[in-house]
Amino acid sequence: MPLTSHRLACLIDFHEKLSEHWALLAIATVTSSNQPEMIDKIFIARLLQLTEGNETRHGTDLVKEVMPMVGNHKLLNEKFATANEAQAKFLAEAKETILKISAIVGMPRSINGLKFLHSATPACLLTEMGELNAEDGFISNAAHRKSHSDNFKRGLEHWDMTYGKVAMRIINDLNTFYPDLWQFIIKDVYSDILSYNEILDASVTSLVVICALVPLDVNAQLRGHLRGALNMGWDEAFINAVRNFSLTLSVWCGIRWKGDVVKL
Repeated sequence: MPLTSHRLACLIDFHEKLSEHWALLAIATVTSSNQPEMIDKIFIARLLQLTEGNETRHGTDLVKEVMPMVGNHKLLNEKFATANEAQAKFLAEAKETILKISAIVGMPRSINGLKFLHSATPACLLTEMGELNAEDGFISNAAHRKSHSDNFKRGLEHWDMTYGKVAMRIINDLNTFYPDLWQFIIKDVYSDILSYNEILDASVTSLVVICALVPLDVNAQLRGHLRGALNMGWDEAFINAVRNFSLTLSVWCGIRWKGDVVKL
């Protein structure tokens, strides 16, 4: 299903408390929903929002400029002939979002998501801003992720923060199913990816994980991460707004569920 101008405007203005994070939440949702072709409109809209003077513009106004740039690299590069620090930071966050949810939605969907994100990125962000900010983590963080000797400890801390009182019970369940699964989750997912906070901190990571889970019809896991977002400091009303945002976009992506989607 297409992401029309009206729907894109609705995403931008969905909830005032989501104004800072709506694009990352949307990217997580459409990647999980196997609709990566929607990423370009979302990404360009947020870049436009982050242009000086556009911060308070309503979605209906912004999308008038977004749609002509979709698939038109000449116009896109003319509009974003230069980029600011906020736009470079957002590109890094968008990439990190897709990487972080790869263990949830599957590597093929994340690869496709990154492919479409790359194709929608203005040339200035692929070259000048990227080179200027390479040391700040806007190009590759692979070496930095692996350079920490305390990654395993960091992963366990992130796990405990997410699951709180039920953290050990889930570990015991996973070990019952297959101990190798638990080892993979904690060493390769939580330690190196989900707990890496240099680009997305733990609180924002909890939100994109929720949006990756909503389309998948996995209520048990979604329930755990909705509660995990509470443990990260978000309040119940905000978490439900995130869940409703992802639910709405998932419907537009053609997702159907076997029953009601769990909420707090």
